[in-house]
Amino acid sequence: MSTIERPRSRTSSSHTSVGRREAELLRQGRRLLLAAEKLLGSSSGIPHGDIDQLDILIAETDVVTAEIISRLSSDAEDGETDRAELGTMLVGLQTLRAEAHEHQVHERLHRLDALEAGLAPMRWVHDPDQLLHKVCETVVHACGFERAMLSRVEGSVWRPWKSYAVTDRQFEHRFAEWMRTTPEIPLDHLLLESEMVRRRGPAIVTSPESDPRVYRPMVEASGLQPYVAAPLMPTGRVIGFLHADYESGVVTELDRDVLWAFAEAFGQIFERAVLLSRLRAQRQQVREAMQTVEQVLEDLATGEIELASKGVRDSSAPRLPPGPSPAPGSRIESLLTPRELEVLALMATGATNSRIAEQLVITDGTVKSHVKRILRKLRAANRAEAIARYLRLTMGSSQQRA
Repeated sequence: MSTIERPRSRTSSSHTSVGRREAELLRQGRRLLLAAEKLLGSSSGIPHGDIDQLDILIAETDVVTAEIISRLSSDAEDGETDRAELGTMLVGLQTLRAEAHEHQVHERLHRLDALEAGLAPMRWVHDPDQLLHKVCETVVHACGFERAMLSRVEGSVWRPWKSYAVTDRQFEHRFAEWMRTTPEIPLDHLLLESEMVRRRGPAIVTSPESDPRVYRPMVEASGLQPYVAAPLMPTGRVIGFLHADYESGVVTELDRDVLWAFAEAFGQIFERAVLLSRLRAQRQQVREAMQTVEQVLEDLATGEIELASKGVRDSSAPRLPPGPSPAPGSRIESLLTPRELEVLALMATGATNSRIAEQLVITDGTVKSHVKRILRKLRAANRAEAIARYLRLTMGSSQQRA
């Protein structure tokens, strides 16, 4: 299966409107900050054209707001016109900050709603392999990224596995070839991925070209811009990583938080699928064991067996009827000791370990030891198989004696 899958590019109208609103707030904020600094006659030293994130805009707004409040509360004799302009500017900055914060809250809720909608179909998938096949595509479309990569962690080795992108960029083929020819990456203590294993938390890389923690061959092969990453920990142990980025090369702390929320939820879904898969396997084993028991009962019902009571019964306590006995000199008699033959005969009657211990006046632990030795000597996988072999031998000897 190719590590690159050809998706259909789809961008929801709501996501587009969110982006337009953010761009509008950034434009308004840059203009307002420029006007405020002209009014104050000072500069923060940050070029306004470089402000491309709301977090930076809000931080700059707080700095300028604090300076205006300080100017208004000072004892300096400013003209009424200047004070009125400062008051108007203060109101404008606070309004902008409130709108930017409201937009951030709205965007976070929007991203989390999209995340939950993307995870909902995966909750009905009970095959772990199918979940792993869908995870990269779901990360892209549910979390709003443009590319995602899934990696596996096996011991101290990190293995990039598969990726999914919304566009067929040229280096995607180079990236796919790199993943096919890169069998393993040692998790060196200086790597970002090793840090995620230790901290069990997500990470954000805003400058991969200068960040010493990034794995340079992966950046060169994938053309990674700034990216976010999160560990997959379905059982509390890191078993893989998710990496995600945008073609535009801009990621925020919200992107990191959204990917982390996805990784945590997917880990729970994946763990549930693994448990269900194991349950199905165990159920099949139980069915096979029941079929063996059913065959034994069928042999008992159709065979000509004579059961004889031997020995004197204890009048104070009921005793189990003895099971069929092997013929003297039979193969099973040569394999098992007399006590083991007694235990096996009682097992054939359906007696539990506790009941056998009571019948033979021995401890439960001794019975368990006998049962283990019986299974080993008869090369039986379980009690039912041992009983089946015992009954076949005893039925054969009974028929020969008849």
